[in-house]
Amino acid sequence: MQDITNMSTLKTDFVASHLRSQINRLSGLLENIEDENKVDRDHTHESLRDIEFNLRQIRKLCTDR
Repeated sequence: MQDITNMSTLKTDFVASHLRSQINRLSGLLENIEDENKVDRDHTHESLRDIEFNLRQIRKLCTDR
């Protein structure tokens, strides 16, 4: 497995940017969940599925040589 310190600067910046994006999406989702008046189970389920997919793609990028 490739260590993130061995990735190019461009690839590292790309991974960091996309991780931040997923963190922001999770934070927004958490805010909606904590606000009891805004819980939408279908939206929550789909958002979590999308975020999980995106995190897998980022992980694959990190392990590609």
